[in-house]
Amino acid sequence: MTQKEFKEQCDFHEYTGWNGRRIKHNVIYFEYKQTDEGRGFKYAVALNIEDGTKAELIKHLYNWIYKSINLPWYVRYKFAETDAQRFRPALSLNW
Repeated sequence: MTQKEFKEQCDFHEYTGWNGRRIKHNVIYFEYKQTDEGRGFKYAVALNIEDGTKAELIKHLYNWIYKSINLPWYVRYKFAETDAQRFRPALSLNW
């Protein structure tokens, strides 16, 4: 899969929080599937906007999935090993 096709299948979200000051995170969900066991996304990555851009986050997610390159320490992730563990985007970033 090319990076352009990959990007078209991503679901982008932005979460804003407060920790004494405004905090924003870019989040990308990938590989939505609906099965008898469950429905939702298999992968999700989150990055504070102070640590990187959305383009960098796309690159990290692509490399993690297709090139088996470990994510940097500052990128949070969520992964569903089975279809029953798939997840949907939450109203708040709590993982």
